[in-house]
Amino acid sequence: MNKDTTITSPKKIIIKSFSYEDPVAYIEHIDTPSHQVKFTEKLSVSHINSEIVQRLGKMVRDRGLHFVVFSGSWCKDCQEIIPILAKINQVTRIPMKIVAGAKLNLMNSPKWGPPSPPEMNEFNIEKIPAILILDTGNHELARFYERPPPGKSLEHVLLDLVTGIVKS
Repeated sequence: MNKDTTITSPKKIIIKSFSYEDPVAYIEHIDTPSHQVKFTEKLSVSHINSEIVQRLGKMVRDRGLHFVVFSGSWCKDCQEIIPILAKINQVTRIPMKIVAGAKLNLMNSPKWGPPSPPEMNEFNIEKIPAILILDTGNHELARFYERPPPGKSLEHVLLDLVTGIVKS
């Protein structure tokens, strides 16, 4: 189940952990071959709606927004979503940071265990992939988890979130 949220009291997000500036670079550096194959295959077959992506890119650039994405190579939803973000990034050049290495803590507290980036617990990341939309001051304005609802594309969900931010 996905969840998208517009943040009413923006929190400043500072990423100190290593991150990739490009989803394709992240995919190329996945160190588990069976996981990397899944990302690469999805990248080769993913399609995006270029009209929606162009609108999304313009709105993001005009407002000076950028994305921070939390991911784990083992995560099936990440294997679906990150390649689509890569396609969106190739067209729009929306600034993105991909923070990799999420590992579930089987003891359940905190939710994300080592070697997960500490920001995952610090910013209460509930599920992955988690896409955070930030302003120029790195304040979180919205976030989206997992995958879009049936019948809706990722680019459409992101456009709806950004449209909501721009209107507020």
